[in-house]
Amino acid sequence: MRPSRRRFLASTLALTGAPLLARAQQTAWGSSAALPADVAQALDTARIPLQSCAFVLQALDSAVPQIEVNAAAPMNPASVLKLVTTYSALRILGPAYVWKTPVYAVGPLRAGVLHGDLAFVGSGDPHLMADNLWSIALRLRDLGLRRIDGDVLIDRQAFDLPPHDPAAFDGDATAPYNVGPDAFLVNFGVLRLGFVPDAQARAVRVTVEPPLAGFDLRETPRLSTTACGNWKDKLGADWRQPFAPRFSGSYAAACGTQTWNIAPQVSDNAYVQRLLGALFAQVGIAWQGRVRTAPLPATASELTVWESPALAVVVRDINKYSNNVMAQQVFLTLALAAGAQRATWAGAQQAVQQWLSTHGLPMPGLVLDNGCGLSRTARVSAADLNALLRAAWHSAVMPEFVASLPLAGEDGTLRRHFRDADTAGRIHAKTGSLDGVLTLAGYAQARSGRRYTFAALVNDPRAGGAWPALQAFVNSFMQTA
Repeated sequence: MRPSRRRFLASTLALTGAPLLARAQQTAWGSSAALPADVAQALDTARIPLQSCAFVLQALDSAVPQIEVNAAAPMNPASVLKLVTTYSALRILGPAYVWKTPVYAVGPLRAGVLHGDLAFVGSGDPHLMADNLWSIALRLRDLGLRRIDGDVLIDRQAFDLPPHDPAAFDGDATAPYNVGPDAFLVNFGVLRLGFVPDAQARAVRVTVEPPLAGFDLRETPRLSTTACGNWKDKLGADWRQPFAPRFSGSYAAACGTQTWNIAPQVSDNAYVQRLLGALFAQVGIAWQGRVRTAPLPATASELTVWESPALAVVVRDINKYSNNVMAQQVFLTLALAAGAQRATWAGAQQAVQQWLSTHGLPMPGLVLDNGCGLSRTARVSAADLNALLRAAWHSAVMPEFVASLPLAGEDGTLRRHFRDADTAGRIHAKTGSLDGVLTLAGYAQARSGRRYTFAALVNDPRAGGAWPALQAFVNSFMQTA
C-alpha cells in the first residue's frame, strides 16, 4: 500500500540546484549516456537536480544499457524494493509454496465439547483472512466441535521481532500501510467500513467488515447535501474506543458509496478475540474464553491445517497493490526457509543477500531493512534493479514474476497511468512513493515489439513532482520503431 505525502527528510545524497543538461554528465558514480531532452526538461521544471535521480534503460536483447545515469548510486527505492523481496521469494521458496496454519486441541474432545484450549500455530501466512477463519470454524464444527471450555492459544514463535510501533514511520498509527508483521496475522489487522447514503431514510448506513463480536457503532454521521470533498475529514470520527467508534460529523450524499480501511489501535489478541467470537457464533460453536499468546503445549493433538494461497498468488497482491505487511511476512519467511528457528529482520536480510550473491546478483549497496520499502534507510541502485529484472526475465519464474507487476492502464498502482494507445497494456512495472521519493521499475514493450527493462529513481524533497519526468522517460522509447 503506497502511503501518500509522508513527512520525509531530504535524501542523504548531496543535492544541488545546478541546472539540468539534456545529456547526463559523468559523475562519481560511473558512466552515463544520453538522457532524453524532454526528461531533463521535466526535471528542470520540477526543480529536481539530476544528482537526485538515477535512470537505467536496457533492451533485453542488448548487452549494454541505452541510458545509464547515476546508475550505481544507492538510493531509496520506496516500494520498488518489493521487486527484490518477491523475486527472491519466488526463487527460494518456489511459486507453489504455501503457508500452513495448523489448529490443535489442547485437551480431550468428547460429545462436542473441547475440555481445554483450542490452539493455532502461526507460520507467517501473509493472507490469512477472516473468511479463512470462518472456513476453519466450519471444519471444526464438522469435526464435532460445539463448545470450547477453555481459551484460544496463539503460538506466534515463528517470528522473533521487536515491538512494532505503527506510528513510528509517519505518525499515522491507524493507516493500514503501517500495520506490522505477525506470525499469526489475520485480515491484515484492518477494519473495512462502508458508508452508504440512503436518501429515502435521510441517513447514512455504515457497514463493518469483518464481523467483530461486541462491535458497537455508537453514532453514525448525518447525511448532508454538500459537495463530497475530503469526506473522511468531515465524518468527525472518534476512535478512542476502537470497537465502539463515533461519527459525529456528516457524510455527503454526493460521495456515493465509499470505503475506509483503518487499523484499529488494539492488541493483536483483542482483534482476534472479537473476530473469532463472531465467527464461532455464526457457525454454532459456543465459546466464552479469551485469546492468549502461548507456545503450543506438547500434549496438543492436531485437528486440521489451513493452507494459504500459493506464493505466485500472494506476490500478485503484494506487487500490484503494494501491500507492505504482506511483503514483510514473505520477507521474514525467507529467514525460516534459510533454517532459522525464529525469523528476525537480520535473518531475512542475510537470507536474501546470500541468495543474491550466490546467484550472480551481488548488490553491495543494497539495504533491505524490512523488505517492503516502507523505510527511510532502504537503499538499492538503479543498476542493481535493472540486473535483477533481467535475471528474472530469463528465470523459470518469469511468468509469475512479470504477471505480478501492475499493468499500465489496467490494474494495480498503474491503473490510472500510461493509458494511451502506445503504452496501455504494454508496461509491467512496480511503483514506489514516499515523501521525497518517487520510483518506477519494470518491463516495457515498444511499438516495434522490442522489450526493455528500466529503472527510474528520484530522491529529492520535490520528488512528488517528478512523475512527468518518469512518464517522459518511459515514453521516450515506447514509440520506437
